[in-house]
Amino acid sequence: MRIGATFVVTFAAGLGFVSAQTSWNMTAIRTIQARVQSVSPVWDATNNAWVAEFKTGTNTFTEKYVASMDTVNTASVEGALMYVQSEGIDQAIVPGCARKSNMSYVWFYDITIVQPTYAVAEYTSNTAIYPEYCPFVAMDNGMCTPVSGTTLPTECLRYFGGNGQPNLGPCVGGENRQDNPKAPYDNNVWFSFPNSCFTKAFGAKTDSCRASLKGGLCPFGATPDGVSCTFSYTLLGYISIDDLVGITNMTSSAGTLYPDRYAFCQDGGIEYNSQTGQSLSFWANPTDRASNAARSQKMIDFYAAQLLDPVKGANMKPFPSLTDLSTQNPPCYANSPICSSAKNGCRRKLLAQLCEVCSSEASDCVKRPPGAPAFPTLKKAPRSISTGNSSNSTVNGAPPPSPLPGCLLAILLLCLIG
Repeated sequence: MRIGATFVVTFAAGLGFVSAQTSWNMTAIRTIQARVQSVSPVWDATNNAWVAEFKTGTNTFTEKYVASMDTVNTASVEGALMYVQSEGIDQAIVPGCARKSNMSYVWFYDITIVQPTYAVAEYTSNTAIYPEYCPFVAMDNGMCTPVSGTTLPTECLRYFGGNGQPNLGPCVGGENRQDNPKAPYDNNVWFSFPNSCFTKAFGAKTDSCRASLKGGLCPFGATPDGVSCTFSYTLLGYISIDDLVGITNMTSSAGTLYPDRYAFCQDGGIEYNSQTGQSLSFWANPTDRASNAARSQKMIDFYAAQLLDPVKGANMKPFPSLTDLSTQNPPCYANSPICSSAKNGCRRKLLAQLCEVCSSEASDCVKRPPGAPAFPTLKKAPRSISTGNSSNSTVNGAPPPSPLPGCLLAILLLCLIG
């Protein structure tokens, strides 16, 4: 409900909080990201969309759409292979013939984000994260990964105001992950997308939990506004890791092509072994940053070539160009106070379209025009007093409703009466 021209007051059912925001709202950004998966997506011809189909919980189209971004981490396209390289392929560490977690595919996402205004206000001057983003939160099995035992990270509690934390809303996180010793990728950035019931693992999620902790994913076809939802997506397409690294083009001892990595391994093949130094040529020089950058480009080129295949590329869409993305997206100064005040402006980089403060003037650096207004001072979310009950910050469920701050209640009543 709008009161005058300066505040928006919204009641969140079941959470017992009031969100007061200035009239400023983040301008939507478009970002292309990737996620490593164990299965390929499926094409839904009725809705013209790629969706997830897992062993359980994906019976309807809505369930399949939600499952693809149901409290997950993603990566920049240019850094997506770091996870595979550092954790998935080393046969000296990962037992058996499957990669860790059966890593088999890379899915490519076209995502639109509008962060909650309180989240922008909270992290307005945090230079440890990218402008326009919140801190990264690790997510596993559909929930925020506990930091110890069942204790959830503070950043996760801030999605809903748990345990006395400010209620910022389900904001998308984004931080660098460039320096993995096994696979340093200069352009690797990890993101976190909290969806409904992010305090519980998939098997423990209930309809009531999903209703009370709504998360950030928009319904299919809807666009984010930072209030009702914070991100939406479409899947552009995907690639097979076995195809990318060349396994399916190799001939087995039986004289046939390998169908997958498992068959290759069963036949004595080595994808990568850190102890013996054996590896496919695709994974050569794993600790060299230039080699890793070239590896990422090979993946991008491989996807582009696959689109030309009438079978494997069916229903897939190409990556937009960096020029088109940066032109379509708002200038960084529109969404970030850091970029608004940056002497040399900010640039957008990578397919993820991240804002980076420019250390010197350059053609791709955009400064706030002299006549444009400075970034507004945003009101931070109210702070409540912690109950001291440690169960409020665990995976056992959402906390009890926080009391409405008295000053806000008084303001609200006066405005309603007036």
